[in-house]
Amino acid sequence: MVDLKFEELDALRELGNIGVAHAATSLSTMLGRLVEMNVPNVLVVGISELHKYFEDQVVVGVVTALEDVENGRTGYLYISFPEAKKIARLIIDDESLADSTIMELGNILSSAFCNAVAEMLGIMLIPSPPSLAEDTSIAIIEVIAAQIAEKSDNVIIFETELKESEDAVRIFIFLVPDEKFFDYILKMLGMLG
Repeated sequence: MVDLKFEELDALRELGNIGVAHAATSLSTMLGRLVEMNVPNVLVVGISELHKYFEDQVVVGVVTALEDVENGRTGYLYISFPEAKKIARLIIDDESLADSTIMELGNILSSAFCNAVAEMLGIMLIPSPPSLAEDTSIAIIEVIAAQIAEKSDNVIIFETELKESEDAVRIFIFLVPDEKFFDYILKMLGMLG
């Protein structure tokens, strides 16, 4: 795990909470009922260490490419839904529509998260349309890391909880920035220099 101070992790958690709060507002409006989301935990992990944190189970997720056009920084946002059927049941009360529910939720989450990151960092992030991915989280992250020209060594993981009434499900948001983007995130959050 990358060694960050409490204040640095707290700043990242705040970034995550802003993103998921926007998503929760959009989701609540769309569904016509209160949906809450928060980020109880944030990790910054080296890609080679990911296997220590995640089981080798197949999950459904949504991948979005990110580009900071002005500064040439790139990255990916991968949103992993380990409990896809439970989410579909929670949100629309129909497990058979899990994939389309995950795509829509992934689209809402990635847009809101992108906007929050861009606003907090003072940049313009252009997201690609999200794609559905089904594999182990580790396999997907490794493929994503290989896609980035300037190899990425670190992944920022926002452990997220989605709550509706008494039910709650876990969602993991992985921000996989290239090294330039990762350094910029740390610098802008007051973590470097």
